[in-house]
Amino acid sequence: MYKIKETFSPFLSKKENGMGRIIRISIFLLFICVLNISGKNDSLPSRITISVNNSTIISVINKIEHNEGYVFIFNEDVRKELNRRITFDGRDMSVVAVLNSIFSNTDIAYKISERQITLYKQKGLKKTTLASQRLSDTHASSDKITVQGKVIDKQTKEGLIGATVTIKGLSKGTVTDINGNFSMTVPYADAILVVSYVGYQPKEIHIEGRRNIEVNMIEDSKALEEVVAVGYTRQRKETLTGAVATITTRDLTQSPTANINNALAGRLPGLIANQYSGGEPGVDKAEIFIRGKATFNDQSPIVIIDGVEREMSYLSADEIETFTILKDASATAQYGIRGANGVVVITTKRGQANERAMVNFKASFGFDKAVKYPSYLGSADYAMLFNEAMTNDAKMNGYSDTEIAKLPLFSQKAIDAFRNGEGYNWDYFNYAFKTAPQQDYTLSIQGGSDKVQYFVMANYFTQGTNFRYMSEANNGANGKFDRYNIRSNIDINITKDFYARFDIGGRITDRTSPGTSASKIVTLANTQPPMLPITLEPTGNPANDQIFANNPRGVLFGTQTYRYNILGELTRTGYQNEKNTYFEGTLTLGHRLDFITPGLKVEGSFSYDFHGCRWIKRDVPYYGEGYKNFPGYATFEPTEGIDVYMDPTTPYTGTYGGGNKYTIDQTRNNSVDNKNQETKYYAQFKIEYNHTFNNIHEVTAMFLANRSERTVGNDPYYRYQGMTGHATYNYRRTYLSEFSFGYNGSENFARGKRYGFFPSASLGWVITNEKFMAKTTSWLDYLKLRASYGLVGSDKLPSDRFAYLAYYENADSYSFGPTLDNWLRGNKESRLANASLTWEKAKKTNFGIDVTMLNQRLSLTFDYFIENRYNILTNLNTNAGDDIQRIDYPGIVGKSAPYINSSKVRNHGFDMEINWRDHVGKDLHYYIKPNFTFARNKIVFTNEIDWGTNTWRKATGKSMYTNFCYVFDHFVANQAEADALNKSGIQAAAGKLIPGDVVYKDLNGDNVIDDKDRAATGYPRSPEIMFGIPIGISYKGVDFSILFQGAAHTSIQLTGAAIYDFPNFDQDKMGKVKPIHLQRWTPETAETAKYPALHLGTHLNNKNGHSSLFLYDGQYVRLKNIEVGYSLPYNIIKIANLQQVRFYIQGQNLITWDKLDDADVDPETSSNGTWYPIQKTINFGVNITF
Repeated sequence: MYKIKETFSPFLSKKENGMGRIIRISIFLLFICVLNISGKNDSLPSRITISVNNSTIISVINKIEHNEGYVFIFNEDVRKELNRRITFDGRDMSVVAVLNSIFSNTDIAYKISERQITLYKQKGLKKTTLASQRLSDTHASSDKITVQGKVIDKQTKEGLIGATVTIKGLSKGTVTDINGNFSMTVPYADAILVVSYVGYQPKEIHIEGRRNIEVNMIEDSKALEEVVAVGYTRQRKETLTGAVATITTRDLTQSPTANINNALAGRLPGLIANQYSGGEPGVDKAEIFIRGKATFNDQSPIVIIDGVEREMSYLSADEIETFTILKDASATAQYGIRGANGVVVITTKRGQANERAMVNFKASFGFDKAVKYPSYLGSADYAMLFNEAMTNDAKMNGYSDTEIAKLPLFSQKAIDAFRNGEGYNWDYFNYAFKTAPQQDYTLSIQGGSDKVQYFVMANYFTQGTNFRYMSEANNGANGKFDRYNIRSNIDINITKDFYARFDIGGRITDRTSPGTSASKIVTLANTQPPMLPITLEPTGNPANDQIFANNPRGVLFGTQTYRYNILGELTRTGYQNEKNTYFEGTLTLGHRLDFITPGLKVEGSFSYDFHGCRWIKRDVPYYGEGYKNFPGYATFEPTEGIDVYMDPTTPYTGTYGGGNKYTIDQTRNNSVDNKNQETKYYAQFKIEYNHTFNNIHEVTAMFLANRSERTVGNDPYYRYQGMTGHATYNYRRTYLSEFSFGYNGSENFARGKRYGFFPSASLGWVITNEKFMAKTTSWLDYLKLRASYGLVGSDKLPSDRFAYLAYYENADSYSFGPTLDNWLRGNKESRLANASLTWEKAKKTNFGIDVTMLNQRLSLTFDYFIENRYNILTNLNTNAGDDIQRIDYPGIVGKSAPYINSSKVRNHGFDMEINWRDHVGKDLHYYIKPNFTFARNKIVFTNEIDWGTNTWRKATGKSMYTNFCYVFDHFVANQAEADALNKSGIQAAAGKLIPGDVVYKDLNGDNVIDDKDRAATGYPRSPEIMFGIPIGISYKGVDFSILFQGAAHTSIQLTGAAIYDFPNFDQDKMGKVKPIHLQRWTPETAETAKYPALHLGTHLNNKNGHSSLFLYDGQYVRLKNIEVGYSLPYNIIKIANLQQVRFYIQGQNLITWDKLDDADVDPETSSNGTWYPIQKTINFGVNITF
């Protein structure tokens, strides 16, 4: 094994290191190989030099195949003749001359068509006649025949549309039509057809002079992802011993979403996807995890697209061929220091050799709207509950009845007027949001010959804004999100053995939004009282005339407390435009080295990726006064204060004054901000070996060396390099074994700590191939047991890149001199370093079973996994109130402890997928394919403080991100109980209690409710269980598919506007109330109340961010996707020379069933309820194939 020299320097300096030399020398040798081979001529009259002594004729044929790229076809009768031995010395001869010579004393004749040579016996012919026939047959065309056929599913007898039919050894090919039919001209009657179709086993058909044939294709779980992209290699799923799961473009395109992350929930066993970031177009990326979480740091998997680590978020579903997740160490060990969180492997579509190109055009148009808006009470109920909350606060603060009578409450007259429709009664979500259009267009061309195959695609996706009043059309900037994708994948067979691939992918995302932020608009909608105006109305007072004259677009309401106006934020903050440009290019050169040993090949690739981000900001700036921020648009309020809106029966006739310092809207900024550009270079050299000995022993091996270098602006280079190995051995495809390793280095650690060796091993046993299983073949088609074990790692630091380095930062200024008027800024140590820091490690064990039975109708995959993560990169600095309290350095040190390798987490669970496919009669076909994932982790060690006997507060032994809550006991029943509790001081830290307030359990019995009384409650936010139930039915030209997706063992700790009454915002502003607050505690509802007594603004006791009262069960089931399609009959569309025309309607996120009705929030919303709502989509489309 190579010893990699560690010459990174602190920042992996540009100095050449050992791995770099390995890669560069390897690529150089590959190019030398290219130069030596590129002079070959593949045309028919190539000259051949062959010399053999007492060798079989078949050995000469093998040499011609290997060296010249011909394919010989013959049957067993001919094979006997080919075993005859000859001595032959031919130099610079044509192919015809060589064949005439070696067959001169045999009964073998031949036909040549392009690069395919068919051998057959002709008895009773004279040698001269035979030779002349060979010469005439060389370019004969009289034997051409037209073959018509149909490709069908063997089980269902249904025609397969789009199956590829080619002539073995030639470039001629075609695809089947919508009924599975094809017609093609073959050059000779004994040609061999090769038929392939996604999800079916490929099949070779000997024509033998037939002009009508029927091809029965076999579909089964062994063939459904027949070749799976696993790490840096591809393997047959039949002999795979690792844990992987795959879906195809057919699954992804059923979700009409801009971000591919949002199409994954419920699709794959082992994958957990949560869309907690909301649904704002362009920033609605779902987080994904493979088999849950096992670290406190970045838990996201790495993504490999066509062999290179890249970002997948805004790929078009139409450019993806397969989407695979690698789950166990056997599959991820090749990625070593990057593989602990699992790997996503995406392959994009490639060309196919067909008689003609296949052109596909898809167009869709639809609408987006929020899945759910929170419901808030109207002005009448707001006023009623406001009075109650203010009265409760007065009682809490010891006000007398006389003082309470003087409180500025809403009158009953005003409340009745609000209820009768007088005054303002805004539903701000309905005011600010609307249904938005969505469009998606894709054009792709796929085809090629045996020399060149290509796939090119262009896609345009656009999503309008959901903001109702945003309009910057006059400035050429309507609110929207646009995505442009291009893809060009080209495969070139330069010779039979030498090939090249040139892949280019590009995309642009272009997002225009208001000059404000979506979170600010949503916060306004959640908090602004409904009885306040949005725009002020003329009062008839002449003093206001100038205000209305200066603000012809409307006079916006705003005060020193309610500083922002929702219409102003939408229409008078200008706009901002973010454009991201991505370019990804890869050149691959490879050569099969069968002339050295069969099955050997070398391959080198180089990729260059670029990402640029540009912001255009034409926004209106905000300004600050102390802790308050004010908008740049003018706002006004009644000079008599906002109390005038507490009585809608009395119109306001007074004057308006400024709500901020502006009397007119301010001008916009006009700036361009080019963010740091990101470039990445990646190079790899790979040697592969794949050979089967005696049809019994299958051996594969791969060795790869790679290096990547990424630059972001002026930051030091981000560099990785390493070596990877992979080997398999299978005996009779019954006894399976694999071994992988990764040897990787990361710059995140100091010298001597950068490299790690990560091995894995796995075994498999295909039991159904055993003789003792012969009696089960009637019902059991396939049974395989798998087991794997390995070590993988992660170098993802919580924040800093170089945590092993200490550095200084600016400190406060210091004063000098006699009068202390000389100031000098000082420096201070930024943080403490840890030179011993190294990567996290994870030992992963997996046991799996794959079963197919009942004549391929039922299949099952089940995996049980255990992961022990240790040496976790841990930050000991924790804040008061954090769920985990770690042992940090004492304050006298002046700095927190550095990151250390310390924590340990155990993660275990299982995932499974069941697939039932069947048909009723000839035309009705259906499937159901449920999948289920369960992943639970437990903290084994994390430097936690000693909680003594308060074991319920201990995070060790619990799941990561467990909610530690003050446990709700009951509501204070009456004043006597309130007085007793206040006197005892048990909850004094949260303030004085009144009847209806929350009483928490004193778990340790020390008569003080404090941090020691918080107990592990419920489940973590990210679900331990995720499942999906895809169902599909087709009948003739009609197809229907549906996906139910759900999650369980998940809890939501709601806070803020999601659950609190009159919550505090922006330090001095109060929110409003929801229907659940009608179920608050009052003396009359004490027995049935679900919510405590009301209070205005902050109330540390009732509105506690760690209260179990507001810890909700977050489980849900969602109608995630539904699609209905209809394909026009082929006999109609064939007139226009079309292969397929399909119309469809899609829906996403249509219905949700959950346990959050009281809280009235979506289960995937942020916990404080102030984020952009997730989108529901209805889509109409057409898909046309030419």
